[in-house]
Order: sequence, then structure tokens, then C-alpha cells
Amino acid sequence: MKLQVDLSELFAAANRMGPPVEDGFVLDVVHEPWEDKLGAEGIELEDIRELVVEDGLLSYRGRQVLLYIQDHGGKIQEALLNPDAGKRFHVSECRTLHDMRNKGRFERYVVTNDISGEFRIAGYDYMSGQPIEGKAALKVCKNCLKYLNYKGYSKPGNYSAFSSFDLDEFFQSYSSFFSHHPRRRMGEEEGYARDWSEVSRDYRQSKGYVCEQCKVSLAEYPRLLHVHHINGVKNDNRLENLKALCADCHSKEAFHQGMYVSHTDRQAISRLRREQGFSRPENWKQVIDLADSGLRGLIELCIAEGLSVPEVGLDLADDQGEIKGMLELAWTRKKVAVVIDVQDREFAKSQGWKVFGVHDAIESFEKIKAAL
Repeated sequence: MKLQVDLSELFAAANRMGPPVEDGFVLDVVHEPWEDKLGAEGIELEDIRELVVEDGLLSYRGRQVLLYIQDHGGKIQEALLNPDAGKRFHVSECRTLHDMRNKGRFERYVVTNDISGEFRIAGYDYMSGQPIEGKAALKVCKNCLKYLNYKGYSKPGNYSAFSSFDLDEFFQSYSSFFSHHPRRRMGEEEGYARDWSEVSRDYRQSKGYVCEQCKVSLAEYPRLLHVHHINGVKNDNRLENLKALCADCHSKEAFHQGMYVSHTDRQAISRLRREQGFSRPENWKQVIDLADSGLRGLIELCIAEGLSVPEVGLDLADDQGEIKGMLELAWTRKKVAVVIDVQDREFAKSQGWKVFGVHDAIESFEKIKAAL
């Protein structure tokens, strides 16, 4: 795994004394054996208590995971030939998993954070009884998508969230909810020109370390400003094909699955936007552009129900003026907020806010409507 060390204050101090410092410091740590297994063939659950539900999402030892049934019995040949015939995998605590818990059948599941979309399944030939195993591109559980309102899936006729479902994109959407992210795929960094680091640095400097999308200045935090290839060709470094984007805006570009942005980094960008006057949305489209991608399902519900536009990334300070938390969405006049981080939620409650977790807000949406 990778341990993210926050040296932002050190780099900020260095930047005040001269040109921006590239602050991409990452400390590699040896993987635990079970981590490799989790990302490969998966781990069979022996105790249901090992699986934790965090804001409606599935978690194993602090990692976002999914569950699937490895044993396909006599239907394995059909599943290998036609993934639609296979058993669905789960990404949230949907009603199907809830029923499985009640029936005591949870031990049939394997937990993994492999985002390749290929699942190792096993079974037997129904004629000869001989064992068979292989990999199949199983489909996601529709109840899971509905439970999270993923990409507005709860809206009647919205089939695309299922038909075009991509695990990498899904895990990326909720990267703020977990401190550990799946490892990048082999070969993902291929395709860049050999001098890409210099090209990237020179381009960002030419733009004054300002995001060309949301306009936030990241001069003190250049690591949070990326250079995007507009046409998707990584070695096409013509100036007209480049665009400086903050990590948040970059992760929301099409075909950028796997660009995991931590909650700390998203909050840092949100805080800078607010300080610089760029985080007061006037409409819901701007809310989508500015808010954490993991809030998209909730935002779609708010739009459908005609709720008023909230503020995005509102800091909360204690009596001494020290920042103690952030509200992802805040309806300030009613003191109603949606928050990702648990500690932020507790502090907001102590300040008199009516606070909801992201999935709590979806599941108890009528309570938010009533509060507003």
C-alpha cells in the first residue's frame, strides 16, 4: 500500500520563499500478504463481522471492496460463455445482501478489490461432474446501483448506469470515502513521452498554476494541479492538446477511471476555491462540477425533488477560529448539511447542524426535504 504523508505546510512555507516546489512525496510501504490476495483471487469471508458497511459501501480492513459468489455449480459453463447468465457481484449493502445475512448464506461470498471486471469462478460440468474454473465478466447487482442511486439509477428508464458500469470508475467515484485505494493497473502509466514530467511542469508554470476549469490557484500546492490531454492521447503534447486541471476537475473528465483523489486533497482544493471565491454555486450544474463525485447520487435526487442549491465545501471553525471540519453540502439558512468524514459530522453536530452522511441522506431523503 502507499502511505500518504501530508507535507503541505512544509511545501507551502518553501513556496513562499521562491518558485513553486513539486510536492509529490509518496512513501512506499511493504504490502501485507492479505492485501495481494484481496486484489487477486479474493478472500473468502469466514466471519460476516469482517465486512463493514461505510456510508452504504462495502469495506474490508479499511479498503473499499465488492462481493461475489465464486461457486456457480452446474451453471458455470453458461456463465463463462455469457456473463449475463452469471451471478451478480455486489458493491453496496443492498436488499439482496441484507436478505443473505438474514438467511445465513453470507459465507458463500468472496471479497475482493480487484477492479479488472474479471472474476474467477468455479463449478462443475453438469454431465460429467468434472470440476471447471475460469474467469467471467460478471455483471453488477442492479439493487446495489439503486441503493446508492449511482449515476441517478433510481430514475425510471435510466439504464445506462448498469449497461456501461465500470468498476474502476465506480471505485474512483467514492475514493474520498476510503484512505486506501486499489493499485493501478499494469501498463496504466505507459504512453507518455519520455520528457512528460518536464512538459507538465513547464505547462503548469505557463498557466500560473491555475486550473483552467474551475480557476482555482494552486501555486502553493502544485501537486494538486495536473495536465490533461484533451484528445486522450498521452504522447500528444501539442499545446492545443493540453489543459491544466486541478485533481478534482481532472478526475471528473471522461475516460479517467482509476484517477483516485483522496478526501484530504479534494477538501484542500475545495477550501482553496472557497478562499478564492470560486465555490458558491448558483445552480445544480455548478454543484456537480464542484462537489465530491461520491455525492452525485444524492445530488441527482436533490435536483429531481427541486431542492434549493446548497453551498459546497463550507469550513467549520471552533471558538478560537481553528478549522475543525468541512461540510460537503450545506444549506446554511436551515443549518442542514451532508458530510463524508465521520469526525466532521460529529463536530458539525456539536455546532448545532442537522447532519447527514451521504447514504443516510439518500436512504432518508424525506428527512432532508422536511428539514429544508
